[in-house]
Amino acid sequence: MTSKLKVNILADGGDNAIMTSDGSGSLTLNNAALKNTPAFYMYANSDTTCTAGSVTKITLGGTYYDTDSAISDSKFTVPSNKGGKYLIGAEVALGDTTNSLHIGIYVNGSHSYDSLNWWQDFGDVLSGASRTVVIDLAAGDYVELYCLVDGTTRGLNSAQSRTKLFGHRLIGV
Repeated sequence: MTSKLKVNILADGGDNAIMTSDGSGSLTLNNAALKNTPAFYMYANSDTTCTAGSVTKITLGGTYYDTDSAISDSKFTVPSNKGGKYLIGAEVALGDTTNSLHIGIYVNGSHSYDSLNWWQDFGDVLSGASRTVVIDLAAGDYVELYCLVDGTTRGLNSAQSRTKLFGHRLIGV
């Protein structure tokens, strides 16, 4: 014996649709509090450089997604009423090896989180660094990606979007 509950709309006591279904298996969450948004993913779509001995802002001109239109000038800005805890990740890939690559996740123009390089040969990417953090952000706060190399100025590798900054608001925390 099987039991089924068939609904196209799940509504609260005020008749506000919390979830809807189109009848073919696609479910839509209508309550913003149930979504991990805002969410964004931007990447370097042209080769740029990390200047030796100088902290350099990374230009991220490509966007995979930006749920709240919150990306501008290579930075994500928290929209109004969307403050909270955010999972933020970054990865920088270089076209050649370097002794030391540092990447920095900056909040409101200040250095907040950094990472040292990892070494891996992907054919056209020989070294890189990555970092993932949970950050408390308020409306209007902005997040950017920076790099620093020791020794020689190095070119970033933009092939297959290997240099990127991404994140989303966490729910339930």
